[in-house]
Amino acid sequence: MIQASDFLIVEDEFLIAETISEILSNAGFLQVRIVSSVEEAVTEIECRKPDMVLTDINLGKEKSGIDLGELLFQKYQIPFIYITSHSSPEILGKAKHTRPNAYIVKPFKNEDLMVAIELALFNSISQNESNSDNSELIVKEGRALVRLNCNDILWLETDGNYVTINLLDNKRRVVRIPLSELQQQISSQQFVRIHKSFLVNVKFITEIRTNSVILQTKEFPIGRAYQSSVESILK
Repeated sequence: MIQASDFLIVEDEFLIAETISEILSNAGFLQVRIVSSVEEAVTEIECRKPDMVLTDINLGKEKSGIDLGELLFQKYQIPFIYITSHSSPEILGKAKHTRPNAYIVKPFKNEDLMVAIELALFNSISQNESNSDNSELIVKEGRALVRLNCNDILWLETDGNYVTINLLDNKRRVVRIPLSELQQQISSQQFVRIHKSFLVNVKFITEIRTNSVILQTKEFPIGRAYQSSVESILK
């Protein structure tokens, strides 16, 4: 696992915060701090910058975890994970603009939390090394972290909790992660969401029709909510 020494948990439910802290301690992370509000989190961050922040979205106070996520991304450049019981499209829509490194929904298993942390740290380091160049996608497959070249990805297709990443030469990778989360990790100039189930690589689009696009020889429907995204390709 990629190493980190200092974690900050932002959670207003004490028992949940203690549970997360215990999971981290059992995994060998000994420096774990807990706060219950955005204000307390900012004080802790200013005092000693953590390697990773795990924050609930709904903190039950004036400022939410999304407000903190905005600060973590824009000001502090600290990798962070949203931990929340909310998974609605509205919440995801607000959260994704703060560019979280991972997103995990309560209730979760110990292994789910550790995988999210590992992937978030790995992805954060990769982004720093490439100077924010999103030419690669890093995903967790089983117990392995897999680095994929985005130029080799034809399209991504979601089915429930799983996403199939379709590659050149008819290769495929199946990962357990929301499509919206993967979409945040890759270039919006290279990939476009054309349907709630499909994210396609623009470079492989051979034809755009009124209600569908052709990717090489395969036809994909265009969802009504994504018409403007497809039209932007033509501009």
